[in-house]
Order: sequence, then structure tokens, then C-alpha cells
Amino acid sequence: MAGKKNHGTRPRDASMSLLNNIFAQPLDPGYQQAAARREKSGDPGGGSRFSLALVVGMLALGLLLAMAILQAQGTASVISAEREGLIERIRVQEEQVERLSESMDSLQSEISDLEDTLLRQSATGQQLRDRLQLLRSAAGTMPVSGPGVAVVLDDAEDVEAAENPQLARVLDVDLQLVVNGLWTAGAEAISINGQRLTALSGIRGANNMIHVNHQPLKPPYAVWAIGDSRTLPSRFSENIGGESLRVAASHGVRYAVRAEEALDLPAANPSLAYAESPEEVP
Repeated sequence: MAGKKNHGTRPRDASMSLLNNIFAQPLDPGYQQAAARREKSGDPGGGSRFSLALVVGMLALGLLLAMAILQAQGTASVISAEREGLIERIRVQEEQVERLSESMDSLQSEISDLEDTLLRQSATGQQLRDRLQLLRSAAGTMPVSGPGVAVVLDDAEDVEAAENPQLARVLDVDLQLVVNGLWTAGAEAISINGQRLTALSGIRGANNMIHVNHQPLKPPYAVWAIGDSRTLPSRFSENIGGESLRVAASHGVRYAVRAEEALDLPAANPSLAYAESPEEVP
């Protein structure tokens, strides 16, 4: 048995030689020759194709960015043009309103002069004229002059440094309470920054501003009231008007109340409101 040959296995040396060849030469000789030629020619293997793809990609990205910038600039130009157009339209409308208001004042003055001329021609007409003036004064449709009281309100000197910045500003409710207090104290006519108050007047806050008769006003707010200058200030100080001022002052709002011997209040700008009758329901 010891002398029998084993024909089913390969020699050990041949097997190890094959493995050594695989590890020593992992690439096919043809690939090795091609790689050597590329290195000799200065091409490390596909670099030119990679560089071309990178250049194309960068160009595409640059084109997209350029298109985005141009589109944004175009949109901004359109918005700017629209804004300038709106500003111009508002300016034109404001000028037209001002011209119409001046024309209306002129016509109202002519009407008043004609009425005075006609009513002065008889005793009955004179009585009617006096009554008409009282009604117009109460309605605010004519300017009035006389003694009274001036109440001036202003925001705190440093609103942002106040404990409550919102309450450190003059609010629409502050002016409402002051006006109600003046009416209660016996005021005959009131205006705020030249805006005459009537039964149709409104005092409200909108867009961080106080609007009176639909007109935006800025502080300080001068509230003028025609009345008895000897009693009006004290009566006002004792009612809800004076109390509201003291509460506002505790938050930093500044105010002053002084008697005046001569105040001139303008007539209210009349505004016409049209009511449409509801459509008949079938």
C-alpha cells in the first residue's frame, strides 16, 4: 500500500504557483499594457471625459442661475413699476379731492353770503337766520370761534423704554374718552387737529394710526373745545375725561389742559352717504 501512487491530487507546488501568479499580476496583461500607454501619454485614464462632464455641469448650473436672476430682476421691475403707478394714482386722486374740497368750500361760502343777504331783509328772516346759525353750529357745518379749553395729548417721550410700549402711546380710546368728557363738561363744539367733530364723526385706530373723520392724524393731538373757559376745565377734570388722562399718564402718556380765551374751529367737511334700496325679493 505504501508503494501505490496517488493520481487523484495535483502536486502542491503547482497549486501555490497559480495563487502566486494571481496575487502578483491582478490585472490582465492587456489592461496593464493599456494603462501603461495612458500613463506614458499623460492621460491618467478617463480624466478628460470626467473634466468634460464637470465643465458641462458647471455651464448648465450657471445658465440656470442666470435665468433665475433675470427672472427675479424682471419680477422686481414689474412690482416696482406697479408700485410707482399706484403711488402716482393716489397722488392724482388726492390732488383732485383737494381741488373739489376747495371748490366746495367756495360754493358753501357763496351760499352762506346769499342766505345772510336775503334773511337780513326782514325781522322774520333775521330770526330765522339766528336759528339757522345755532343749528349749523351744533351740527358742525359752520366755523365757530370763542373761549374754551385746549387738551393736548402726546405719546411718551421714550415709548420703547416704557414698561408697556402699547399703553405708552395715545390710543383712540383715549381721545374718545377725552371728547366724551368735554361734551359732558359743557363743550359746544370740538375739533381734533383741525378735524371738526359732528354726530357722524368717528375716532378709531387703524394701521397704527388714529383716524378722525376718516383722516389719519399724528401726535401730538390737540383737542379744542368751545365753551365757558371758567368752568369747562374743572368740570372736565372731574369727570371721565380727566380720569382717563390720569390713567394714560400713569403709563407715560403726556398731556396738558389749559383754558383759552379765543379758539377758532373750522367747519366740518360734509360727506355724503348714499343708501341703496334693497332689491325686491321675488
